[in-house]
Amino acid sequence: MKYAYKTEIKPTAEQAQKIKRSLGICRWLYNRYIEANKRLYRMYQRGLLDKNQPYFMTANDFDKYVNHKLKTKKEYIWLNKCGSKARKKALMNAEAAFRNFFAGNTAFPKFKKKTDEDVKLYFPKNNAGDWLIERHRVKIPTLKYVRLKEYGYLPINAKVINGSISCRAGRFYVSITVEENTAKQEFNNNAIGLNISISDLNDSYINKLQKKLNLQRRRLARKYQCNKLLHDDTSFANKEKQRKKIKKLEQKIEFIKEDYLNKQIAEIIKRKPEYIVIENLNAEKTAVSKQIKKITVKQKYYHLKNKLLFKCIKYGIELKQTDEVANITENTVSIKIPMASREFTPLE
Repeated sequence: MKYAYKTEIKPTAEQAQKIKRSLGICRWLYNRYIEANKRLYRMYQRGLLDKNQPYFMTANDFDKYVNHKLKTKKEYIWLNKCGSKARKKALMNAEAAFRNFFAGNTAFPKFKKKTDEDVKLYFPKNNAGDWLIERHRVKIPTLKYVRLKEYGYLPINAKVINGSISCRAGRFYVSITVEENTAKQEFNNNAIGLNISISDLNDSYINKLQKKLNLQRRRLARKYQCNKLLHDDTSFANKEKQRKKIKKLEQKIEFIKEDYLNKQIAEIIKRKPEYIVIENLNAEKTAVSKQIKKITVKQKYYHLKNKLLFKCIKYGIELKQTDEVANITENTVSIKIPMASREFTPLE
């Protein structure tokens, strides 16, 4: 079975510069591919294309155009400073975005901004010497050995399939996909029902950080407003510092929520239940007001259900969904964990 691991790395100054340069190249290729297909799509809508002329360019065709035309020009030599697999993966992701749009699943693809930091470097394992994992470092293609911040988290003897590198708020992360044997677990003859309340993740410390984040956002907005009134764009460094503060606070809040969910799920799995029953939370139906609906979406209930589903698949636990956990059985016993959960004996 395939599993994914993500941890923070500590690259050298030279490695960090190479990662940032490669991320910028992948983002530039992604945006150029979106621009090319957007132009073709607009021409197709207006009827300016011939019947034999395609209205959509695939990632393979655009990759050939980059290799045979763009890279031959002197002004685009810097494209060679990024790995070919990472470039091709960025184009394939852009093509997948268009495929989803044509299928009616998503909106029209948008350009990737540098401030969003949502681009990753993809590295498959082509050679035996790629993605060698040790306790304190990992060998990444084109980067060689990179130190890990958390020792012993990545599995050493696991078979690595591929991996990627991302950067957010000035911190670098590596994600790897490994193939491991499914863990077997002995079950107890009990079941756990989860009844999640809206106030579970509303911690006072998170609210304090959220107020601080809103304050930093208002400061950034005032900087933009002041520059617009004075027609002065020279204070770019101050705005960049302010954006970094905002990104660090956003990341801190997200990590706190993610850590909370991981601990609660681990506490549930430790009880070794035969199956787990979770409420089918639907924000459109259960939300009474817009404020409650906003809180329901913000607390990542859908993300919690996906993480719990993955753990159930990993350990062979059955996951059931119902409208109300309380209606399943009358014998309910509360569990002493922050999440509003209940343990019950299933009806015969």
